[in-house]
Amino acid sequence: MKFLLLCSIILSGLWSEASSYMSVSEGQSAVLDCPLRTDNSSRRVVSWYRQNHGEGPQMVLSYPTRNTSRVSYGHGFNSSRFTVQTKANETTRHQLLITPAKERDTAVYFCSLSMPTESNRTKIQKKKKKMKNES
Repeated sequence: MKFLLLCSIILSGLWSEASSYMSVSEGQSAVLDCPLRTDNSSRRVVSWYRQNHGEGPQMVLSYPTRNTSRVSYGHGFNSSRFTVQTKANETTRHQLLITPAKERDTAVYFCSLSMPTESNRTKIQKKKKKMKNES
């Protein structure tokens, strides 16, 4: 049984017109190519999202471009079927591999490229009041 996958991109909150349709037989591999490229020195995060018909997007996975072995998976996704592949020369191509593809994988897929976020946390705690008996 064949089904369709639609690959598209989202970048900086803007939709791109670049999209492609893919027909894959169940049990085969689906390789989705992200048209966004990174240079080999950039500190960026690539994320892949899946949007089922009538639902909001779900994060499939994300990873830093400098270390593709540090993949974080969204809820319900794991490395047994969803992996990443990069092809580097002067710029790096990013691909999502779905193996084996299943009919339930029919959806729109998006890739995004963003800057990593870092947070400096400061814990603020309310000071306890001293009891009259305490000195």
